[in-house]
Amino acid sequence: MALLMGLSYAELGSAVPSAAGGAIAFVERAFDKRIPTFLAGWFSWIGSVTDCAIGSVVFAFSVNYFIRWIDPFFLAIITLIVFALINFRGTRSMGIVQFGLTAVLIFTLCFFIAGSSLNFNLGRFEPFFPNGITPTLFMVSFIFPTYAGYESITQLSEEIRTAGKTVPRALLLTLIVVTLLFTGTVVAMIGGAPREVYINSPTPLQDAANYFIGPVGGAVVSIGAIVATLSTINGAMAGGTRIAFALSRNDFLPSVFKKIHPRYRSPFTALALTTILAILFVLTRGVDFIVYAITLGYSVTAIMVILALLRLRKTEPHLYHPFKVPLYPYVPIAGIIVLCFMITTLSWESLALGVASGILGVILLYAGKRMRGKRT
Repeated sequence: MALLMGLSYAELGSAVPSAAGGAIAFVERAFDKRIPTFLAGWFSWIGSVTDCAIGSVVFAFSVNYFIRWIDPFFLAIITLIVFALINFRGTRSMGIVQFGLTAVLIFTLCFFIAGSSLNFNLGRFEPFFPNGITPTLFMVSFIFPTYAGYESITQLSEEIRTAGKTVPRALLLTLIVVTLLFTGTVVAMIGGAPREVYINSPTPLQDAANYFIGPVGGAVVSIGAIVATLSTINGAMAGGTRIAFALSRNDFLPSVFKKIHPRYRSPFTALALTTILAILFVLTRGVDFIVYAITLGYSVTAIMVILALLRLRKTEPHLYHPFKVPLYPYVPIAGIIVLCFMITTLSWESLALGVASGILGVILLYAGKRMRGKRT
């Protein structure tokens, strides 16, 4: 599924290089500043906000593994505030920091996979579908956010010298590595520990590592999760702020959200709005709800991006495409079908959120246009 969408992002990232926000730039090129462009930006923002919220929750539960008396959701809110202050003051050398945090995550997952071999049992995979295949298909929408984030590679394609070759390669390589690591982690957990060890646990990986490696394993995985989620929180908050700023700059949100702090040069009003919304999601204390909201946000955005690809192939047939989606148009159409199916498997709460937020966004869009029309 991620590959079906990733191919469309790869083609547009190579054909429409932009430092203006990836999906928004692609859809704007195809549809101008119209509803599809707004929906791409709006739901991409929702995806980033909820991604930021779930990152803080996972961080808090990982800390709670060591310090049981701390309320995870309270700690998640404090974490969001701290990162908001960090982003407010601006960041330097974040590329090196992000690389280091990612390296810690890869090491932790490899350590977990290797450790499971100490107690691996193929019999734990039987029955392979204990509740049938239907619940497994419905779980796809829950695990989809795990693979989200690869599309951010296209956001800075304008700054890459040979974007036509580098962007598709980097994106596809990212998908391959993520798939191998995360699939290997799931296989290691199922084969390395009995179901009762991790079922209904807020920290399943830590509990599984504690079972087949010992207390040291649980501690190492928890520390890895803590470090890795810091990267998720920072990246999602920075990305969400950037999207909100871009929406305001393109007149999709009120102009107050495109203000830049005179000293720190950060879009502080967009940052404040993104942080407040992330805190509100944490206050729901619904982990499943937040995860489904991430899936909804990124799925709607991906649909808009694929539609932009289909439109640009018709309206700009001579546009240079260093990389082209294979088996066009079947692969993009298959991507839209799969995404629509995944949306139908979401919880009704997240679907209600999507409808309500979409309506609210359109109202804000037209209200803002009317206000600007009266001023002129």
